[in-house]
Amino acid sequence: MPGTPLPADKVRQALARIAAWRLAPGEPVACPVCEAPGLDIKDRSTRPHAEWYALTCPSCGLEHTLHIPMAPTMPGGD
Repeated sequence: MPGTPLPADKVRQALARIAAWRLAPGEPVACPVCEAPGLDIKDRSTRPHAEWYALTCPSCGLEHTLHIPMAPTMPGGD
């Protein structure tokens, strides 16, 4: 049975939690849905094309993958 998806109104908060996790990957992260500590974040990105983050919360059952498309590189740009 699949877990609970991320509500649309929590996406911005989830992105902020991912940013904090990237700065301090060893620190606990609170779930953007239930605020319980212990959000599991897995980076499944395919850079330079897109960022993908799998979010799982054991407290509320959140299971969601966020896809963040990245801008294509322009020819001749450095």
